[in-house]
Amino acid sequence: MTYYCHLSSPTSIGDTNLQLYSLEKAAECWNDLVEVIRNNGKDEVDHYTERLAFIISTLGLSLSQLIGQNCPSPEKEKMDQPGEMFSSLVNRACTDRTTRRRLNSTFRDLLTYYAAIRHFGKNKNNTNYHTVDRLTLEKLNRFLHMTIEIWDLVIAMYRHDENFLGELSSVSELIYFKEMPEQELQGNV
Repeated sequence: MTYYCHLSSPTSIGDTNLQLYSLEKAAECWNDLVEVIRNNGKDEVDHYTERLAFIISTLGLSLSQLIGQNCPSPEKEKMDQPGEMFSSLVNRACTDRTTRRRLNSTFRDLLTYYAAIRHFGKNKNNTNYHTVDRLTLEKLNRFLHMTIEIWDLVIAMYRHDENFLGELSSVSELIYFKEMPEQELQGNV
């Protein structure tokens, strides 16, 4: 069986890191969006909503893969839902109660958007369309910072020899997300 949790894919087919690759794609799209906004302003971004939705999709995919990799269900036919697995993971992590609550709340909020984008299409009262329409740059920025925090929690939890993490203490050492100009995030809730 191929094991999908290495820091980078070797040159031969086989081992890879799907969750890190998804996060890299989110960073590429986010960094591109930051540059377009810095150079032209938010009102001049082509496919603005689509970009936000794509970044949410790749952040959500990265997190669901990361959490699934670290909360396996070998005795079950199906994996638990990401929200259930995340709660279990965060409860095992060395975090205080306030941090757990904040992370759980933010993760549930991200899942609302992630689910709407994954199940995009006609549904009762066009709920998924309305959810995507409510996605803002500020919310996306909040989800991005939460994603990095969750990655760092998992790295801290599983720092032992067989994980080949070496001196890595943050996913930010591998993947860089540019900071969005503060003025673009204000009043965007």
